[in-house]
Amino acid sequence: MNYPWKNMSPKDGFLVRQNAQLSDVDRKILTFLYQPLIGSNAYSLYMTLWTEVGEETYWSNGILHSELLTLLNIGIPELYQARIKLEAIGLLKSYLKSSQSDKIYIYELLSPQSSATFFRDDLLSLLLLETVGSRKFKNLRNRFTISSFDKEHYEEITKSFLDVYRFDANLLKQESETLKESLELVGENIPDGPVLDSQTFDFKFFYAGLNKHYINRSAITKELESAILVLHTMYGINELDMQQYVLEASDIDTGSVDERKLKNIVYRQYHDVKQDKVKLEDIVEIDIQADKKQQKNRLAYLRQEGLTDSEINLVEASEEISPFDFMTSIKKQKGGYVTKNEEWTLQEILTKANLPTSVINILIHYILAIRDNPIFEKSLAYKISNDWAQNKVVSPEKALQKVKTMYQENAEKIEQAQKKQYSRYPSSNYGNNNKIRTETLPEWAKDGNVEKIEKPMSEIEKQAFMDRLKKIQSFGKEGE
Repeated sequence: MNYPWKNMSPKDGFLVRQNAQLSDVDRKILTFLYQPLIGSNAYSLYMTLWTEVGEETYWSNGILHSELLTLLNIGIPELYQARIKLEAIGLLKSYLKSSQSDKIYIYELLSPQSSATFFRDDLLSLLLLETVGSRKFKNLRNRFTISSFDKEHYEEITKSFLDVYRFDANLLKQESETLKESLELVGENIPDGPVLDSQTFDFKFFYAGLNKHYINRSAITKELESAILVLHTMYGINELDMQQYVLEASDIDTGSVDERKLKNIVYRQYHDVKQDKVKLEDIVEIDIQADKKQQKNRLAYLRQEGLTDSEINLVEASEEISPFDFMTSIKKQKGGYVTKNEEWTLQEILTKANLPTSVINILIHYILAIRDNPIFEKSLAYKISNDWAQNKVVSPEKALQKVKTMYQENAEKIEQAQKKQYSRYPSSNYGNNNKIRTETLPEWAKDGNVEKIEKPMSEIEKQAFMDRLKKIQSFGKEGE
């Protein structure tokens, strides 16, 4: 399964744009009203992005996702989950610009709804009620309630604008062009609340059933229609049951429908009669758990296949990193850089070989790390990728086995050549006490030994490379 967060990398950059000025009241609304709905990770993500924005610039500097992962102490899947929760609730818009070498995201922070709008929004208020319960919901609503006063005992003496100020109308005409300049001002865009899909509820069938009764069609306003859709989505009420609830909430004499009464009837039916609790399923959380289970099963399979921990790290890293990034990483650790010719060679193999990217990563590792070639040699890369394509090498573990086989074959060739040379020149330096030189082979390629395949690299280079692979394999929790 292709999980969407697999397309994100800790080294992807991003910028934060603030759409509106956020006040202390906004912070309270986010903390008390939104946080119960989105969870602690999404709340922390919003607050962290908020602090990255410069004062009076409304933009942040360029940042890597690895820094964000470190600050939040979460992995890529959890970051993606938190991000789309903010998007779904109307607190964030995300944009992406991709190129062959990098990705740049823009995260646009949106201000939360006002407390009045929040509690009047059917979906948001009902979600909060179901999340925190009736008692806590009332306490939260009271927190944002202003005490009223009896205005009948007071006379309003507020002055109007023209009672206080005078201005030159001709001056206004002279500066009209300046005043009409097209600019995007902070706070200009009013944030939208979460939007529901109306396709799951057949309003045509619903209205056809109501027409048989005394209810006026005009009584179902757009606001009431929106409330009906929310109740359907939250409680899974079908069209026939909804007709019955609407009838119970209507006035038999006027044919009008009391929206508040409808909500109370549905809420009471769901909780008091059926004694059910609303279960909001987080789709991404389900996918994250499925991915973790899949990884656990895959790890057990790789161990069963006899792979060592270092080989498993290499296999897992090959599945997480793009070939270009994989090649760049190895080159940087060796103090080199990726040339244009290497890019072209890699691109052609990706296009023509029809091999999984993880298999191509093992090929890159073999040529640059195991053979310790300074460049991704074109002829060798073509030869091996052709062989693997023809032999249906479709997984990194199979590619790794191919690498081991190549080493074993090379070892045998070297042994045969040395035996032949020794038989022709028995007193030469090619032999010593009839022993064959095999110390140039990697440890795992020697008979009876299937240990690490990184032996040709120096210990420092090998450790740096494996540390890097482990970091990336852990979904970027440590970044780069």
